[in-house]
Formats: sequence, structure tokens, C-alpha cells
Amino acid sequence: MGLAYFAFALLLFTFGSVIMSLEILSSNLMSPYFGGSVYIWGSIISSFMVHFSIGYVLGGYLAKRAFKVSFFAVLLIVSSAWVLFIPLLHAPACNFIADRIVDVRAGSLAAMNILFFVPITIMATVSPYIIGILTHYHRDSSLTAGLVLFLSTFGSFVGTNLTAFFLIDWFPVSRIVTGLGWICLAASLLVLSFRLDRKLGRASRIRL
Repeated sequence: MGLAYFAFALLLFTFGSVIMSLEILSSNLMSPYFGGSVYIWGSIISSFMVHFSIGYVLGGYLAKRAFKVSFFAVLLIVSSAWVLFIPLLHAPACNFIADRIVDVRAGSLAAMNILFFVPITIMATVSPYIIGILTHYHRDSSLTAGLVLFLSTFGSFVGTNLTAFFLIDWFPVSRIVTGLGWICLAASLLVLSFRLDRKLGRASRIRL
């Protein structure tokens, strides 16, 4: 189970940090088209909350149905690939929406959901999926629900401060977003290469 614990900890920290980095960076992506008022932050926070909520439900469902870790890693690869395309998509998408929706509240909400619904919803599945899959395969796991949430939240703390205090000063926003996509993709491919489904099943049978 050691490799599985490492893989899950890697996913929790990586995706926890990237989610908050994207939330910080989304204000820079939205402001050229919809301004920098409190409406924009309202759209960002409320959109992410909706994405989180749906992701939590989806993650719990995937764990309850015992979907394989390999399938879950492929979902994370999809979300990572989507993040890689955000720097290419955001300008034409925001221009299209800003030209057709005058109200910046509605326009920014639409843009946030077009750009971030898929990747953030999938990324939000990580914690509930890992809690559920550990419960399914290994009820006495040392990676408790509290530790799972700690790793994810600590990753969010690191991602928030690293992005807001340093990365935005050092790099263009589009380059940061692209870098985050590559980090997520590398973590997802690494976990996929571990072939954890067989190891988790074997550990469960030994325990029984």
C-alpha cells in the first residue's frame, strides 16, 4: 500500500495546490474583458463553489462504484489537458461572451463556467474519491479522511501563496497556467503508470 499512499498524497497535494492557483489566476484572465470589480470575484468564487460541489458528488459516486484508479487517472489527464488549452481558449471565449453579454456579472459567470467547469469539477473529485476508495479497499488505512483533507488543504495553501506572492511577479499568467497543466498531467501519468488497481485488490485480499 506504500506506493498507493504516495500516489494518493501526490494527487491530493498537486491538485489541491493547482485548484487554488487557477482560482487566483482566473481574476487576471477575466479582468481584461469584464473589469476588476467585486462582481468578478463574486463570479470566480461562486463558479468554483459550484464546480467543487459537483466534483464532490461525482468523486463520491466514482468511489462508491469502485471505479478503477486507472480510469480516475484518465479523468485527471483530461482535466490537465483542458488546463493546457485555457491560455489558447480564454481570449476568443471571453471576447465572444463580452461582445454578446453586456452585463459583466452574467458575462463573467458564463466565461468562468466555460473555461473552468470541466477541469475544476474533475479536480474536485480527488479528495472524496480517495477517501471512498481507501474505505472500499483498506478500511484500516493510515491515510485517514482527516489526513486526506489535510494534504489537499495544505496543497491549496501552498498553491495560493506561491501564485499570489511569487509566480504572478515572475511569469506571464498564460505561462503559469500552462505550467500548472503540465504539472497535473505529469502527476496523473505517473499515477497511471503505477497500475494501482492490481496492488489495491491484492492488499484487500491479503487483509481478508
